[in-house]
Amino acid sequence: MSESRPSMSLGRKIVFSVGQFGWSLTTFLANNLLAYFFIPPEGSGTDIPAFVTRDSIWGIFTVVGLSAFAARLFDGVNDPLIAGLSDRSRFRLGRRRSFMLIGSVPAILLALAQYFPPVAGVSALNVAWLFAASLAGTVFLTMYVMPYNALIAELGATSEDRLTLSALTSVTWALGFASGNSIYALKDAFQAMGNSPLDSFRLAAAALGAAALVAMLVPVIFVNERKYASGGISDAPAFSAVRSALRDRPFRILVGASFLYYTANTFLEIGIAYYVTALMRLPESASFTLALAIFALSFLWYPAVLRLSGRFGKKRVLLWGFVAQGVVFTVFPFVGIVPAVPVPAWAALIAVVQSAASAAFGILPTAMVADAARKRSETDGSSIEGAYFGVNSFAMKTAVSAANLAFPSFLLLGRSAERSLGIRLSGIVAAAITFIGFAVLMGFREADGAAIGRPAGNPGAVGGDYPGIAAGIPAPSDATDRAGEPD
Repeated sequence: MSESRPSMSLGRKIVFSVGQFGWSLTTFLANNLLAYFFIPPEGSGTDIPAFVTRDSIWGIFTVVGLSAFAARLFDGVNDPLIAGLSDRSRFRLGRRRSFMLIGSVPAILLALAQYFPPVAGVSALNVAWLFAASLAGTVFLTMYVMPYNALIAELGATSEDRLTLSALTSVTWALGFASGNSIYALKDAFQAMGNSPLDSFRLAAAALGAAALVAMLVPVIFVNERKYASGGISDAPAFSAVRSALRDRPFRILVGASFLYYTANTFLEIGIAYYVTALMRLPESASFTLALAIFALSFLWYPAVLRLSGRFGKKRVLLWGFVAQGVVFTVFPFVGIVPAVPVPAWAALIAVVQSAASAAFGILPTAMVADAARKRSETDGSSIEGAYFGVNSFAMKTAVSAANLAFPSFLLLGRSAERSLGIRLSGIVAAAITFIGFAVLMGFREADGAAIGRPAGNPGAVGGDYPGIAAGIPAPSDATDRAGEPD
């Protein structure tokens, strides 16, 4: 067909990226605060009462760790299934937006429900409540995230276009994560108003949940999928599409490296409050300050990441990202025990180096997966973009599951300034995982997937003006209907 779809303007790409802020913040509320709420740092003045046992199970696990592991593992299995259903759906609103609309509100409510156990004090009913809310919440959050990620591949007409979308969504993801870390400062503010630590935490979480919901609905309302997206309708069963995606060798290597990155990075996301309070001996609110510094500085790295990926290829820049994150985790075990280095110096080093890693991993993996999915679709017309992102998300959530299971176990070895062995060991383990990820990505050959490893077109343009020129990809058969639908 000679007719081509219209290109999205930069403004509409920004509107689309707001959804990433919403689901990033929702994910933070659903996952990253569980250890803090149910096993708060000792001696930090948190004073949140126990709702589930904080003792070990079978000597090495915790209730929170097992709950998070079960939820992320269940979520990972759901990812390819929901991605496949979205690939094959024929909803009038669009095969992606319809799922996003259905998933948004329940995902928020169930994320918050984890922090409202039905029984005061330690109770088996609270354990069941935690498992039920986390498992159900993962289903609805996946119904939003999987179709949203698939749209990155479909809305971007060229590799540069997809890199732009990936960069924008990386910015909003970082803003969502940083906003999630503001819960510590918000909690302190509510406590200053006379509320209890428990009520203060819940009020802060509810406020952030409301902001997340509004953001998640923005692309559903304001981005016309049927007009701008290139995706057709897939007839392949969900798991058949997954097997097809996994036959892509460069994609398999990328997924393996991503698994190791997400495992290590989750240690940082969960552990930042412990690294700050126990190792740096700073107040909890400093966790937000450090997280904000990392993400603010990461934005300054974005132009360099875009230019360097155009000049050297995305693989090499990701390798540098692995090195940077490995350095950060190698530093953590020494924080507070090397007398010649003051705490502000440690914090500054961690913020600067980690921000570089965050910029690289915030932009490039999503763009590389989107490139792989679009290349496959353009090659054989399979339209299984959802399957590619489903596999990638399965790897991510399996990694998050493993980290959520493992990290609380380290806390059993010490989670205070006086007993910090477990927290320091977590840094050593995360550093080892990061450097293994580096070795795996070394096996990625850009010649195996030029469209995956390097942006198409003029590489020098990647770091310059935002690209937004359509590549003339043929529109699906319903192009007339899509063009007639209002934006």
